[in-house]
Amino acid sequence: GRESEQMESSGPAEEAGESSEALAILSQMCLIIVVFIVGWLLEKRHVTWISEASVGLIIGVGAGGLAFAATSKFESKAYSEWMNFSPDFFFFALLPPIIFDAGYSLDPQLFFGNFDAICTLAFLGTFVSAIIITVLVWGCGALGLCYELSIIQAGLFGSLISATDPVTTLAILGNVKADQNLYYLIFGESVLNDAVAIVMYQTLNGFQHQSFSAGSLGKAFGVFLMIFVGSCLIGAGFGLLSSLFYRFAQFKKEEHYDIVEACLLVPVPVAAYMAAEGAGLSGIVSILFCGIVMARYTRQNLSKKTSDTSLNFFKIVARVAETFVFIYMGLSLFLGHQTFDMVSMWVLFLIAFVGMLLARVCNVFPGTLLVNTRRNSLRKISKNHQIFLWFSGLRGAIAFALAMKSTADVGDEAGAVIFSTTLLIVLVTVLVFGGFTPFMLSKLDVLDKNAPYSNLDAGGQSEDVAFAHFGGHNKDHRSDNDISSGRETSVEMAEFEGSPERYITQVELRSEAGSSDTPLRKFIRTASGKLTVEEIDKGLHKVFVSPQ
Repeated sequence: GRESEQMESSGPAEEAGESSEALAILSQMCLIIVVFIVGWLLEKRHVTWISEASVGLIIGVGAGGLAFAATSKFESKAYSEWMNFSPDFFFFALLPPIIFDAGYSLDPQLFFGNFDAICTLAFLGTFVSAIIITVLVWGCGALGLCYELSIIQAGLFGSLISATDPVTTLAILGNVKADQNLYYLIFGESVLNDAVAIVMYQTLNGFQHQSFSAGSLGKAFGVFLMIFVGSCLIGAGFGLLSSLFYRFAQFKKEEHYDIVEACLLVPVPVAAYMAAEGAGLSGIVSILFCGIVMARYTRQNLSKKTSDTSLNFFKIVARVAETFVFIYMGLSLFLGHQTFDMVSMWVLFLIAFVGMLLARVCNVFPGTLLVNTRRNSLRKISKNHQIFLWFSGLRGAIAFALAMKSTADVGDEAGAVIFSTTLLIVLVTVLVFGGFTPFMLSKLDVLDKNAPYSNLDAGGQSEDVAFAHFGGHNKDHRSDNDISSGRETSVEMAEFEGSPERYITQVELRSEAGSSDTPLRKFIRTASGKLTVEEIDKGLHKVFVSPQ
């Protein structure tokens, strides 16, 4: 009798839980719809001082406040638990599409054209930024000025808060047709910098329960390199495999298989992500490089229709995920586990905020100085571009997701303090800095296409050159879709033979394949007695050199 009583009593409770879960998901969907409609109306009326990301944040905060006020009326715990999902959902469901789309919609020419600057800012800059913030936060805590974090906790905070997320800046830059090189500098830096910050966080997290010494610093650097390089290789490997497949499937020649052709693209990045995670490496880094490689090679083997469909599909998924993240950040102001009643947390926020701006100065200006010493006078990064680069270091999704993860990683109180501090920094940078972006753009006059740094051809600049990467335009930064010169330019390797430092041209690959006695041939000759070297050589040639 007692068992049936128990079952009866658990029934209504479960049902209440399920209905409040449904309610939570329903409210999230409604919020997403509202944000897109408001964003669209603002864009239609050319309101630039508030971006879609800001709208998401504000609506999230409002909805969180309402839910917070109203939760006593029903099963509030289940509702707020559902509104407050786990970091795993973030890292496995929301971030991968955002990061993959960033890689997949790259214009290889502009990205690799600015690769020196992008790498300097993303690698060296992020390290410098993380070290400055870590030392400042840890030092002030040790002196008793703010909430005290241990050196590793401060390091985790320093690395997560060094992840810039200029989604607002890029959306605005896209809408106001800024200099494309500047766009790609900001975009490229943020994409790689997210990857660097995540790997730094992952590396330091492994040292939580060890005593930290000079030796472990070397070890940490080794672990960092291993995770980063390993993840890159896995992602690039999956990308290359997919391009090989499409190269031989020859979908271009058969029109009616376009759905299958598009469907086969979707599992590749997911596989790259999971393979890296399964190997204990970074899925985010893997999926990013998978996207970059697929943009470069796989997309050239797709039919025109599928190429456009895939770009739009990944962009839609990324856009929804991103909006979801911003709404969720707003919601967590009320529904998350916050420490706003601690004075030491507010002091930590102020110190971290000042440290972040200072670290960005030490990242951007020395970094660009370094790059300019190696560039000719035409391609130097101008002072105004440098200032705008400093200004565009907003914090967003990645910093927030890592802060969420830290609540589980560093213990309850310290984790909650890091989470609250990060959330405040994200809110301030997105709303305030994001809002001032149009003002800064006109003040610094970064819209000038004839700026000394721009290497767009002076003759054929059209209004269409810089469209929004994140904006609603059905147009992206893809050279094979670029109308800057008034004609369709196809991204064939041969086009870039004029700039050998940027691309390995097909011709080079061919001459290598045809040369008399390469180490590869020797290896193959010894490894296989059955096949002749010529046959294998022909096979390799067919695999790697796409027919014109």
